[in-house]
This record gives sequence, C-alpha cells and structure tokens, in this order.
Amino acid sequence: MIDNPTFAFVTIGSGSYLGSTVRDLTLANDLHRRGYKVVVYWMLECNPDLVDDGIKQRILCHGTRYQFQRPSEFLDRVIGWLLFLPPLKFRVKVTQGLLTGYVDRLLKNLIRSLNETPEGDAQLVKRLLKYMAQDQVDYLMMSFASISPLALAAKKNGSHPFDYLVTFQGDEQFANYARRAGLSDQYQQRLDEVIRCSPWPAIAVSQDYLNRLVDEMGVDEARLRVLYNGVELPKRDGKPPFSILKTVFPELKENIPIVSYVGRQDTEKGIDLLLYATKLLEAHKIPMQLVICGSTAKGKSYERMITDLADHLGLNIHHVGSVAPEIRDALYAHSHCMVYPSVNREAFGLVSAEAMSQGTPVLVPDYGGITEVIRCGEKVAGLTFKTWDSGNLARQLERLLTDEKLYKELAENTRAIASRFSAEQMTDAVLEHIHIGAGSRERGAAMPIH
Repeated sequence: MIDNPTFAFVTIGSGSYLGSTVRDLTLANDLHRRGYKVVVYWMLECNPDLVDDGIKQRILCHGTRYQFQRPSEFLDRVIGWLLFLPPLKFRVKVTQGLLTGYVDRLLKNLIRSLNETPEGDAQLVKRLLKYMAQDQVDYLMMSFASISPLALAAKKNGSHPFDYLVTFQGDEQFANYARRAGLSDQYQQRLDEVIRCSPWPAIAVSQDYLNRLVDEMGVDEARLRVLYNGVELPKRDGKPPFSILKTVFPELKENIPIVSYVGRQDTEKGIDLLLYATKLLEAHKIPMQLVICGSTAKGKSYERMITDLADHLGLNIHHVGSVAPEIRDALYAHSHCMVYPSVNREAFGLVSAEAMSQGTPVLVPDYGGITEVIRCGEKVAGLTFKTWDSGNLARQLERLLTDEKLYKELAENTRAIASRFSAEQMTDAVLEHIHIGAGSRERGAAMPIH
C-alpha cells in the first residue's frame, strides 16, 4: 500500500459531459477533504468553480488541439491559451451558440487521435507524464474509458510509476464517434487493452450500464464492477427561502405546485415530451407550474425549439438557461416533483439523486441506470413512465399531483434513498475498490502489459 498517495483526475470539461465532470470533481473534492493530495488535469475545457480550494489544476490540452483530424501542438499551446483568456461563460456562449457542431468535431478528432495509430497522441502522453512526475501522482483516475489510452501509453512508457483506474460513464457516445471515423475495430482493441492492463476492474456507474457495456460494446463482464455515483447531500435542514427563486423566476408562485426539469437542454433529454404531457394536464385542469432550466452543449436550436413549442401549445412556462447551484437547490427543494424525461438510456442520473436529497420525488423513464437511483429494495422515491410516451408521462405526473397518499409515501423515502448516493459513500467504495483502507496491493502488481 502506498503511504499518502496522490490522485490525479483526467476529465473533460466539455458541457456535453457536465454530469461526468461533476461526478469526477465530487470524488476529487471528497478525497481532498480526507487529506489526500489531489490534482485535476483538464481536457478541452475547464470548470474551475467545481474544484475545492487547495486542489492543483492543470490544463492538459485545449479544445483547439483537436480542431483538425491531426492533433495540433500550435493550436493547443498558442491559440488555445489565447482563446482561454475570455471568461468561461463567453467561451461557452460562442462554442455552443455560434459554432454549431464544434464540440462534436473536437470529440470525434480526439477519439481519432487516440485510436488511429499505435502511438496515439504521443505528444499529449509526453505532457501527461511530465505533469504526473512533477505532481508525484500515484493513482491516475480516468474520467472515461475512451480517453484511457492516454493512461495506457503513459504506463507503457515506464518513466513514472503509477496505476490507473478506468471509469465508464457515457462511453457509448465515444464509441459512436469511433464508428463515424471508421475506427470501430481499433477502438474496441484499444479499449480491451486499456481495461486488461489496469490492476482493477473498470467502474460502471450502474448495473444497467454494465449490462449495456457488455451487450453493445463487447466489454468483458469479468473486468467490470458497479460503483454508483455520489452527490453532495444538503448541509442544512429545511428549505432555502422561496425568495431565492424569485430572483430568476419572478412570476413563480409559492402556492401552486412546481414541476421542474433541471439538466442539459439537448434533444436526447426529451423535454418536448414533458411539454406535451403538461398540455394534457392543462386540459384536465390540474394546476401546476413548469420550470425548465439548464445549459446546452450542442447549440441553442433545441432550447429555442422548447420556447417555440411552448408558445405553440399555449403553455406559460418558466424557462431559462443554466442557473447557479443555490438556485438549483432551491428549485429542487420547492418543487412538488422533478421530471427527467430523457429519451436516452441514461447511465445513472445525478439530477434525480440531487432532487431526492432535497426531499423531492422524481419521475423518470422506465429503462436505464436512472431507474436504479429511485429505489432501494421495496422502497421507492418516485415513479417511472413508459419511455418516449408523453401520454403515460402525463398520467404518472397526474398521480404525483393528485394522489396525496402516494405522494407522501414517496416523499418520505427520498432522503433515505438519496443517502445511498452520497459523495462519502462513493469515495468509500472507490477507495475499497483500489484497496486503500480495505486491503493492500503493492504498486507494480498490475496485469502485464503486452
């Protein structure tokens, strides 16, 4: 066992993977609070506000590195730094509002660079090794299996001793980029080697996602373990004052049930289904206020469509972009329920755990890892609806709004079930997984690299 180990996290700061970034930084922050030395290596974009004071942060590469099919040191080191001078909000507005498809192109070129040639992105591996040596990193925590060829190449180099842990949390999207680049076979081979050469089984963030990795991506089930994500639980009793919400939603009323959606405003999130369901409930004269908020990662077209569709349906909704954490938490606490109408097979569902931690029941699709978040044994903290079915979504939402006995039972379960997904539980599980505090393993006992 290594005394006083140093952990480094390699994470992508792109808005497309904000949930994954939040998960990574929640783990990093909790490790830091326990006295471990932690450093964060950002790729493409950075979000320093998520990181606790005292944690070192480095830019491993800027998004400009992958502007073209081949990685560019000049665009990364020179142009990238210049483009980082404007504040984050401005950069996000430009890349997501004006440069449609920009993030997708960067991610596709990133995956191409890691899989098209045996050496991968050799210059970036060299930079990673330099940083790890300077920071004396013992454990490299890779945000995605799909970017873990960087860790594998650094491990093969042998100039700095370390071990790496692989996490799957949205890698099916990277697999799709590899397919679009004509590199599916190379991607699969590299992924197999990455997993095999880590000393520990890779993490899958839910049982459903583990099954999906085996069925759809051909990952060896024996090399996977389910470790659930964690969220920061509220540190205060009682609800934040309703007046906090009025600063962003001035027309919101405290005496009418609030139904909220919090999350990315992109096509796969199914917010249009929620609008149709709301219209059906309006026809039934069921009072409610619909709040929609969150960032976008793929341009503003879907966000504008939400506004246009709501106007077409004659719905008076409360609709904004991203909100500050204190607004988000107040919205969870004052909402009658939180709806996550995703048409994607979600790997986990941090928003559901966050809402439940504030005592709020949730309504989620009936498939994907998100269904595991709302239940513990026979107890549940929310309802499910038939995926893609706005009519069934409306019926389940009506139950939450009209069945007081059912609602009370669900609400009473929320905090207990959410506590299973605390940051502390996640950190304990990860440390036990890599045999810190629950066993020992000498560094160098990893599976042989071929």
